Amino acid sequence: MTSSGQQLCALLLLLFTCGSVYGAPPMGRVVNGTDAAVENYPFVISLRGPSGSHSCGGSIISNQFVLTAAHCTAGRQASELSVQYGVTKIAANGPNVVGVKRIIQHELYNPYNNYANDIALLQVQVPFKFDKNVAPVRLPALHFVTPQGNEGGDGTLIGWGLNETGGSIQTTLQQVHLKVYSDTECVARHGGSTDPAYHICGGVDEGGKGQCSGDSGGPLLHDGQQVGVVSWSIKPCTVAPYPGVYTKVANYVDWIQKQQIILA
Repeated sequence: MTSSGQQLCALLLLLFTCGSVYGAPPMGRVVNGTDAAVENYPFVISLRGPSGSHSCGGSIISNQFVLTAAHCTAGRQASELSVQYGVTKIAANGPNVVGVKRIIQHELYNPYNNYANDIALLQVQVPFKFDKNVAPVRLPALHFVTPQGNEGGDGTLIGWGLNETGGSIQTTLQQVHLKVYSDTECVARHGGSTDPAYHICGGVDEGGKGQCSGDSGGPLLHDGQQVGVVSWSIKPCTVAPYPGVYTKVANYVDWIQKQQIILA
């Protein structure tokens, strides 16, 4: 296995073993983020395993469906998962927890091709009731063009992931402001291991801010819409010059709409 493959495997290993530190008090931020409130991000959810421990992030896209990463659902049964929504602070005992009725994983998801098509939907058992703390995220237009040039665009990542490699899952929602990279720079910084058909990058040039294990499946926002789903990153988390890699939502809008129509 290549060193890149080993680093990606290490990310997923951390992701699915982080439940053991779920109950620990916060120790810092989702890498150098700040406290956030669900009122500002009413679509954000925590995806939980059988014990109620946080494993991944996600976002509400309609009253029945949640958007997340395929590597968060691969090999898992719907009955093993639940979603906590409408909260700033996550906890194993709730509140606002709903079971998962169905997992819809992208049929071409391929973890051996740099996590191509790393996207999935969850249909919840009971529809969400929208209010100030619970509402769908806005998705981009199909094939929305990511920011171009070296300056990129402004982005925001939210989640409850580790504050650093080997750190702690956060109980309070975190936000961190990032640069959304152009396709050209995203590919260049990762030495050709990203593909604009699948991926978009978010981070900061100097490193030290962005995603870590437990943020997987969560949203990257740009211009008021979700442009990315946290997929993978080089370890340790936020190491320069490698920005985090996200599934490019704009290239899957038609797939998302098709699945919702089929299952509505």
